[in-house]
Amino acid sequence: MPEESYQEEGGTVTGAPSVPEENVMPEDEFLGIVKSKLTDSRDFVDQWLSPDRAKAHEYYLSREFGDEETGRSQYVDSTLRDTVNSILPSLLKIFFSSERVVEFLPKHPEDVPFAEQATEYCRWLFSQKNPGYMILHSAFKDCLIKGNAFLKVYHEEVEDVTTHQYTGLDDDTVASLMTDPDIEISAIDSQPIEVAGADVPMEELPMIHDLSIQKRTREGQIKVENLPPEEFLFNRRNKGLNDPTCDFVCHRRIMTLSELQSMGYDTEGLEEYAGDGFYFDTQEEFVSRRPETQSDKESGQIETAGKRVLYHEIYAKIDFNQDGHQEWRRICLIGEEGDHLLMNEPCDGHPFIALTPFPEPHDPLGSLSMWHMLRDIQRVKSSILRSMLDSLSLSVHPRISFVDGEVSVSDLMNNSVGALVRMRTPGSIQPLNVPYVGQAAEGVLRYFDSVREERTGITKAAAGLDPEVLQSATRQAVNNTITQSQEKIGLIARTLAETGIKDLFRTLLKLVVTHQDQPTVLRLRNNWVPMQPQSWDTSMDVQVNVGLGAGDEAFKLSMLQAISAKQEQILQTVGPDNPLVDVGQLYNTYAKMAEIAGYKDPSQFFKDPRLEPPKPPAPPEPSPEELLADVQRQQIQAQMQIEASKLALATDKAQTDAVLKQSELETDAALKMAELKAKYHTQIDTTELRGMLDTQRELVRQQGLLESARINKR
Repeated sequence: MPEESYQEEGGTVTGAPSVPEENVMPEDEFLGIVKSKLTDSRDFVDQWLSPDRAKAHEYYLSREFGDEETGRSQYVDSTLRDTVNSILPSLLKIFFSSERVVEFLPKHPEDVPFAEQATEYCRWLFSQKNPGYMILHSAFKDCLIKGNAFLKVYHEEVEDVTTHQYTGLDDDTVASLMTDPDIEISAIDSQPIEVAGADVPMEELPMIHDLSIQKRTREGQIKVENLPPEEFLFNRRNKGLNDPTCDFVCHRRIMTLSELQSMGYDTEGLEEYAGDGFYFDTQEEFVSRRPETQSDKESGQIETAGKRVLYHEIYAKIDFNQDGHQEWRRICLIGEEGDHLLMNEPCDGHPFIALTPFPEPHDPLGSLSMWHMLRDIQRVKSSILRSMLDSLSLSVHPRISFVDGEVSVSDLMNNSVGALVRMRTPGSIQPLNVPYVGQAAEGVLRYFDSVREERTGITKAAAGLDPEVLQSATRQAVNNTITQSQEKIGLIARTLAETGIKDLFRTLLKLVVTHQDQPTVLRLRNNWVPMQPQSWDTSMDVQVNVGLGAGDEAFKLSMLQAISAKQEQILQTVGPDNPLVDVGQLYNTYAKMAEIAGYKDPSQFFKDPRLEPPKPPAPPEPSPEELLADVQRQQIQAQMQIEASKLALATDKAQTDAVLKQSELETDAALKMAELKAKYHTQIDTTELRGMLDTQRELVRQQGLLESARINKR
C-alpha cells in the first residue's frame, strides 16, 4: 500500500530525472527495464485478461453468441445481468447505510475523539467531496461481472480559471488589480475623462478603464476514481497490489497535448508522438463496452492542442540509484511503446487499490466472477429457450406443403391475415402440423434455475418472489432461506471491504494528514467540531463492521430493543453507579437503534451524556473531630435560639402587661368620672383629671421599659 501521499501529475522538465545525476542508472538502461516491464504487463492484460472480461461484458448485455441461424430463434438469456442486478442493491445498502461500515480505532485513550473525527471526515470526503456512491456502484458492478475493480486515490492541485468583466475603473483600482498575482488582464480599453473648461494636456487627463481579467486559483483536492479495467496494467506474477511481489503497476490513458500542458509539462517537441487516432479503438475490452467508437481516425481536422497521446503513469520498483535496493519510482512515458520519458521521480508507493468479490488462495487479485459461475447456465438456457420458441413458432405457424404448379407461390408467401391463396385444384395445399413440445423442457429450465440459486445464493424465496415456496413453508424455514441468501451477500460485502475498502480509507487518512494543512469545521453529532487532521495518527487501525450471519435490520433492531430493556432495568434497580451499565452505554444502544431505523443523526432524539459538562466533585467526608465540633456548634446554636425565644416571650409579656395596666387606668378614670356626674349632677372639669391620667400612663410606660431592660440583661 502507498505510504504517504500521491501527487497525480506534474513536473515542468521533460526527459530529466528529478534526482542528482550521479551514481544513477544510465537512462538507456533504465528505459529498457521500464519498457520491458510495460510490454510484459500490457501483453498479460490485453492477451489474457481482457478477452475474458470482454466476453463477460457481452454476456451481461445479453449479446448474441455468434452461432445464431437465420430463420431460427436468436433469444439470449439474461441470467448474469439478472443476478448482478439482484445483488448490487443489497451491497450498496450495506456500504451506504447509516452504520459505520469502516471506522478508525484509537491506539491510546487520548486518541478516541481523533479516531471518531477521522472516521467522519474520511466518510465525508469520500461521499461528499467525491461521487462515492457512483464510484462504488461502478466498482461493485465491475467486480461482479469481471472479477476485479481498480480504484485510484490521489491528491491533485486543481487550477480554476474564471473570467470577469469590469467597466469604469480608475487608475488606482486598476493598479490594485494588477498587484494580485492570481489575476491576469487579458484585455483593457482606456478612455480619458474630459474636464469642461480646463486647459489640460491630453496625456495628463484622468483615465477610466474597461477590463477583461482572468483569475486563476489553485486548490488541492483528494480524488477517488474507478479506473476502466483495460486502463490498468500490472505484473502477471504479483500476488496482490500490497504484496512485495508487486513491482510494477501502470495507469495508461489517452490524453491531449492541452491536458499535458495543464499538468505542467512542456509540450514543445511532443507533437511527433501525438495523433488523431484513439489507441483503445482496437482494444478488445474497450470495444465490447463501446462498440460505437471503433475508428482508427476521427473525421475532420484536429488542432495541435487537441491531438492525442497514449500516456503511461508507471509506478515501479527499480534500483535507480544503484545501491542494491529497489525503490518505488514514478515514471511517466508517452507513446504506444513508452517512446518518450516525461518524468522520473522517487515516490512512497502506488495509489491503486484492487477489489475482488471472490479471491482465490494465492491469487488475491482473483480469477472468479459471476460470469465464470453463470456463463454455462446462460448458454444452456439460451439454447433451450431458443428451441422452445422454435417449437412454439412451428406449432403456431406450421410449414406448408403444396403441389407445384397448382398454387400461386406469391399468394402462399403472403402472411397477411385473411389473404387469399389461388390454386387450380382443391387440396393442393397441406400444412405440416408439428405439435408444441416445449413443455418437456420446462423441468430442465427449473433445474438450471436451482443450480443458479445454489451457486449464487440468490433465490426467489429470499426476495419474497416465490409464493408457492413461501406459502407451503414454515416461518422458520422462510427465515432460514432468507438468512442464507443474506449471508452469501454478506460474505461478498465483507470480502470487498477487506480487500479494498479498508485500504481506501487508510489511504484517504494518509492523504488528509499529509495535505490538509488548514483546520476544517465539520458537523459531528449535531455540533460543529473543528478538526486539525495534521494531528491525527496515520497508523490507526481500520475496522470493518460488515458482519456475517448477523441477521437483517429487523432482527438487529429487536435485539437492540431487548438489550436496551435490560440496561434500563439495571439502571433503575442498581442505580447509575453499578458495575455493569452506565448512561453512556444506554445512549449508544439508543443511537444504534436510530441508525438502523435510517436516522443518521441520533442527536435529534437523544442527548449524548458524554457531551454534557461534568458534575462538580462531591465534598470530602468530614473527620470525627469535625463531626464533634459540628455537633457542639449545632447544640450551642440551638441553646441560643431557645434563650432568644425566651427573651422574646418575656419582652412580649412585659409589653402586654404595660398595655393592660394602661387600659385599666383609663377604664377606672372613666368610671370615676361617670360616678361623679351621676352623684353631683354637674359638669366636672376633666383637664386636671386627664393630666393625672397622663402622668399615670407615663409611669406605666416607664415601668414597662425598666422591666424590658431587666429581661434583656438576663
